[in-house]
Formats: sequence, structure tokens, C-alpha cells
Amino acid sequence: MKNLKDKIVAITGAASGIGRSLALNLADEGCHLAISDINETGLKETADMVCSRSKNLRITTHKVDTSDHKQVKQYADDVVKAHGEVHIIINNAGVVITETIEDLSYEDFEWLMGINLWGVIYGCKEFLPYLKKQDSAHIINISSVNGIFTNPNNGPYCTAKFAVRGFTETLAQELADTKIKVSCVHPGGIKTNIANNGRFYTCFGHLT
Repeated sequence: MKNLKDKIVAITGAASGIGRSLALNLADEGCHLAISDINETGLKETADMVCSRSKNLRITTHKVDTSDHKQVKQYADDVVKAHGEVHIIINNAGVVITETIEDLSYEDFEWLMGINLWGVIYGCKEFLPYLKKQDSAHIINISSVNGIFTNPNNGPYCTAKFAVRGFTETLAQELADTKIKVSCVHPGGIKTNIANNGRFYTCFGHLT
């Protein structure tokens, strides 16, 4: 998609970090935005930052727990209801847990997988019918360098990000002959607020 001006972009996890930066950068490109997060305060801050940079864009905010299928489906429907259409979905929302696989509870594992993996699956499948109506559309799923290599005490995150990678690459193959492009992004270490929403059980030592 070479021309982003006036395209409608939905972004999950937009209250801070990568999601917020994407919203600001896409606004600079002339995109109208439908941003979502479970953190309404941070979401409003992002919206205010976008509006302060451009007064001519339409921006809507949506409180969404991406681990909840019904909420993601409603999000997709609400985006199209508010904006008339949608051209790009960026599945960015994510959380982290630090603990050994042996000591990790099933509840914690399911919590992370619900957001980091199922949130991506829900986002792709619920937005896909709307994207297929466009002459040009794009699905962007945020994986991680931990979707390429692993490290200890990060099992759930690595598991989810490897799965996002496999899911996205398969989806790209299946949609190769359509007008929908599919991308999987693997960010490295970026200063975001993901740790603020994480669950930490293992101490890695002291920083000096």
C-alpha cells in the first residue's frame, strides 16, 4: 500500500509503546485511526496526542480486551460503523511473564496466550471480511525477535510469538493471490510499557 492518506487503520494496544508510536506516525501520513486498548486513560492520551498533531483526521477510541473474542468482533464492527470501512489492522497488543515453564501456573500461561496469540487470531479473522471489500488492504501482526529465538524464563512469550509468526506466514500464503497483504514484524528490545502490564516472578539479579 503505497498511499496511506485517508486510509482507515485499526491498532490494538495503542495506549502506549509501539501502538502509540504507530498511531502518531500513521497520523502524520494522513491516516484516520480506530485505536484500541484495555487502558482507557492511556488510550485517551494517545488520541489527544494525535489530535494535537492533526486536526483533520478522524480518530475513534475503543476499549477492547483482545483476549475476548466477542470484544474483538465488536471492535471490528464498531470501526466500520464509525468510519465506513477499514483498510489496515495492526494486531499489536501484548503482555509478558517472566517465570520458568516448570513453575508457571496454567492460569498465567493462558492469560498471556489469550492476549498475545488469540488476540492476533481474533483480530485477523474478524477484520478480514471487511478488508476483503477493499481494493488494497493490509494485515500487520506484531511478533518479536522472541518469535525467532528463545531465552529462559520467557517461555509463554516465546511460545506465543513463534505461534504468531507461523500463523501470519501461513495467512500470507493463503492470501497471496488476493488484494490483502500480510506482514509479520519482529521488534527487538524497545522501551515500552509492556513490563508495566506484565507478571514477574523470577529475579534476574541487580542492575549496576
